[in-house]
Amino acid sequence: MKENWQSLGFSIRSFLKAKGSLPMRAVAAVKTITLSVGLGVTALPSAGMAAALAPHRAIYDLSLEWASKQSGIEGIDGRFVYEFTGGLCSGYITNMRMVTDILKEFETVNSDQSSSSFEDLGAGTFSFSSKVFSNADLQSERKGEAVRQSDKAIDVTVQDGDGATLPEAEFPTEYMEGIIRAAANGKSVYQARTFDGSGNEIMLAVTMIGHAVDVPKAADLKTVSAPRERAWPVTTAYYPTGAATSDEMPSYTMSMLLGEDGISHDLLMDFGDFRISAEMTALDLLQPVACTAKKDG
Repeated sequence: MKENWQSLGFSIRSFLKAKGSLPMRAVAAVKTITLSVGLGVTALPSAGMAAALAPHRAIYDLSLEWASKQSGIEGIDGRFVYEFTGGLCSGYITNMRMVTDILKEFETVNSDQSSSSFEDLGAGTFSFSSKVFSNADLQSERKGEAVRQSDKAIDVTVQDGDGATLPEAEFPTEYMEGIIRAAANGKSVYQARTFDGSGNEIMLAVTMIGHAVDVPKAADLKTVSAPRERAWPVTTAYYPTGAATSDEMPSYTMSMLLGEDGISHDLLMDFGDFRISAEMTALDLLQPVACTAKKDG
């Protein structure tokens, strides 16, 4: 579910940008890593095969791991709820909500952020919507759709906003599957241009993949002698397209342990001047969608 951690990163950036406390190199970033909790799956994906992504609902507690004085942030306390459903044939649906109290020197600000997306890998379409509230006041709202054309360009239409035609890029779940395929085939790096709907921009995502480790399968977390499966420590850095990754600082980075089924844990988001950690406190596996099922509409 790595795609949707990127949405979380975008939500945090958007909110803090509105409050004037986000470092400039974190402002330009966009969302492509899918939230994950790293636990059970089926056979390993080989080149050309889609990863077996597990439908699930996860709850994470958010906290401030570190912050510089420049950031103006003294504490973060929040909760993030993530739900990933659907399948390869029916399309993938992601719903997220994050409620956070951000402690600054003279005030505590409540942020309530939600987003939803639908991604059809076969049709090459990606619809998205998001809302950000600050102290119960609506700060921003965005809704739109991206469609991949025959020449691989992406046409973006936005409700009550300007659209755009963008160069070839991967959508969030598509990028996550690419990471899993690369890891399963022994690769140490995966990179691609990505689009997540948070703005009319494309980001360059570069993922470093560590050595595989064994973790309990998601369905057997409470079993002492649980069956094991492979997972990989991954760190993804997001750059504005055109940036020279060798000497340019990323807009932000996200690290986690990514399982074969697209579920991950041990998340750390690094925005340069501050870092946010997310600890999984609950996980429910949801019913998979059979490949004969058709999506609504």
